[in-house]
Amino acid sequence: MTQTITNPVSAVAARRGPAAGHGPSGFLAVRKPAGITSFDVIRELRRITRVKKLGHSGVLDRPAEGVLVVGYNKATRLFEFFSGMEKEYIGTFWLGLSTTTDDTTGELTAQANGAVQISREQFEGALQRYRGDFDQLPPAFSLTKKDGKEMYRYALAGEEVEVEPKRVCVLDSRVLSFQSGAALSAELPAETKLTEASLAGLPELLRAEVEIRCTGGLYVRSLARDIGRDLGLPGTLGHLLRTRVGPFSLEQSLSLDEIARQMDEGAALTDLLLPLSSIVPQDSRLQLDSTQLSYVKAGRPIRRFRQQMPPAPRERGDLAWALDGRGELVAVLQVSGTNPQGLTELRPLKVIA
Repeated sequence: MTQTITNPVSAVAARRGPAAGHGPSGFLAVRKPAGITSFDVIRELRRITRVKKLGHSGVLDRPAEGVLVVGYNKATRLFEFFSGMEKEYIGTFWLGLSTTTDDTTGELTAQANGAVQISREQFEGALQRYRGDFDQLPPAFSLTKKDGKEMYRYALAGEEVEVEPKRVCVLDSRVLSFQSGAALSAELPAETKLTEASLAGLPELLRAEVEIRCTGGLYVRSLARDIGRDLGLPGTLGHLLRTRVGPFSLEQSLSLDEIARQMDEGAALTDLLLPLSSIVPQDSRLQLDSTQLSYVKAGRPIRRFRQQMPPAPRERGDLAWALDGRGELVAVLQVSGTNPQGLTELRPLKVIA
């Protein structure tokens, strides 16, 4: 279920120029364009907002576009909780060719013998086999590390290394469109190594636009490659759009140009930031009174009767998100057990306030 976030309007903080580590804290949903890295986005935001302490919740590949969640100041301390959040993508799968990068930025490595003869039903059947938890081999050109070194560095050096499959999870997927005999040349990214000569020799390809809902860690490029393999064909990924990260959607994301324009027109950074509580599930919110708040800020556990607990955190290890009287996130708590009197004990896992 997608959580709706409302953008708080406040102009209390200074508009520009807070010192590093100071100033407002919160999240900014940015629509990353294709052709730049996630760190390029961070570098540009530092220039626009003049805040140094910021980072992103997870890399979006250079050719991809879509939601990139950026955290300012205290928000960066919450990135560890993003790995379990749901993500949604729309990817274009091409069957009939494969590349070194498993997407259309790489060099051609294989092509089908003749026109691709696969029906929509066959493709959907192969897609449905990748549901739930399964092991996935990351692309050779990826940020996955082997012995402390990113895989793409080995690939650039021409070194072959064995990498362990990663456990990933696809929660849902569906085919949005399906086309045989599609022309790849019309959809190539600007930074491609596919040449006119290699494209001239390609047979008729199959193009499928697929929507995927998953948890963190999935490589859509690998999914396109593996579905092609299962159907006896080379496969690769074309355009990739990330439409959601947890509660942050594409609709509420701002482009870099929009952020710069709003700030040039006098908007405060706090007008653009979403509060830390944006990432808190409704069924895991725990309101603290002043005494409990002082305990938590001191790193001490608190106890609550079962009937005073929110619906979600029930078992040992579950998380509860502690809010103060103003509804601001102050700490992430973890259930450590229940005592004989029926009180649930919660220990501070991360104190934000």
